[in-house]
Amino acid sequence: MSDDRLETVLDAAVTVVKVAYEKDVRYPAAAMAYYAFVSFVPVLLLVFAVVGEQVLAELGTALPQFLTFEARRLVYEATTTASGQAGGSVLAAAVIAWSGANVATDFQTVVERVEEAGERSLREQLFDAVVVLGSLALAMFAILFTSLLFTLPPEGSFAGLVILFITLTVAFVPLYYVPSTVLPSPEAALPGAMTTAFGWTIIHAGILFYAENAAQYAIYGVLSGIIIILTSLYIASSVLVIGVIVNATMADGADTREVSDIRKM
Repeated sequence: MSDDRLETVLDAAVTVVKVAYEKDVRYPAAAMAYYAFVSFVPVLLLVFAVVGEQVLAELGTALPQFLTFEARRLVYEATTTASGQAGGSVLAAAVIAWSGANVATDFQTVVERVEEAGERSLREQLFDAVVVLGSLALAMFAILFTSLLFTLPPEGSFAGLVILFITLTVAFVPLYYVPSTVLPSPEAALPGAMTTAFGWTIIHAGILFYAENAAQYAIYGVLSGIIIILTSLYIASSVLVIGVIVNATMADGADTREVSDIRKM
């Protein structure tokens, strides 16, 4: 029985890799990473404009967990300079809206490619886009608040990463279920949601490790931080896409088993 399960897992993994190359999902993943990077400073700018300078100073204490000293300085200079300009908030909102629309569109494109689904109505596409962006926003808040409430590794407890994994899994379920045309229930979205949550948790732990040891590994100074951020965003986007493929593979396997059982009857 254990050998059969292992063979099933290996077959599913091979199928996921094949589908990823056949559907050519690398470019949508790269595009989503680009839009996420472009909207990074505008998001911070809007947050700072809403919460105020005093809360900004308090939130700044959390930045060392994610960024090196040079990267924190660049972020601070960019946000404080832009916040002093009259059109800074308007421009930030426009960039965020543009980036968010493209991220939602790229994700829906991946779902359509993998599931080979037909075109959906404009109303359905808009609803799916809202759910996609809402789920990603919940995931970002989960990472932020979990990091603030728990001291994560390498110096903290393992419980923080476990809680982060659970909260990310919950946040990703609607992301995969709502735009899909092959998943019969939210429970069917769990394999992809758990896969992505695990990948993002590992990525987050790696970023924390780098930030803690930036003096040793940042051989290119501030460019090292930028490279790490871009690479992390690309890997995170790729994992997000893999979650779609995992769910589609599992759903296809379930349909195949149902047909096989009917034929045996």
